[in-house]
Amino acid sequence: MVYLIFISIISYILGSIPFALVVCLPFGVDPRKEGSKNPGATNVARLLGKKWGFITFLGDASKGVLALLIASFLSSKTPYSQELILSLAGFFAVLGHLFSVFLGFKGGKGVATTIGVFLFLAPKAILVSLLTFLAGVALTGFVSVGSLLATFFLPINLFIFNYSTEYIICATFLGILIWYKHKENIKRLLRGEEKSWKKEPHG
Repeated sequence: MVYLIFISIISYILGSIPFALVVCLPFGVDPRKEGSKNPGATNVARLLGKKWGFITFLGDASKGVLALLIASFLSSKTPYSQELILSLAGFFAVLGHLFSVFLGFKGGKGVATTIGVFLFLAPKAILVSLLTFLAGVALTGFVSVGSLLATFFLPINLFIFNYSTEYIICATFLGILIWYKHKENIKRLLRGEEKSWKKEPHG
């Protein structure tokens, strides 16, 4: 149980690292106050350009991978299954991004960190979700639509590819949290007020 708590705390702290701020603040830009006011890769891309948005995405994804690498190393020291340990680590890594201890328990939307987590856990399933994301953005012009579709279908993809029940449960709860964090985007989509990526200056 001590290892479970330790893995959860470490994963949460790693997930809490706000890479959007790390990238933006040297330029005198605060993504929490400008653009969409979301500390995530999409907003950084709008504010500083695609290159810096991509660097932010890599940072946010990598912290999920790092949490899982640590959990994988420690899993042999617990009586629990590796699937349970890794699911727990992945969940808390994304939770840290969504509700960062360094940002007053506020944070980004969690998509990049979720991608990092499931690239490690279930590459086939997340690659299908990435294709769904790209199709959603290409067809609608809205990054939020792509994100919502990708996270909605991720548990289904995991089931189709016969991944473990623990991974499916983890993806389901993360999907619920990610949809919750997108609630303002959903409202804007319903009102026809969401900003289209196709019309945004990319820098």
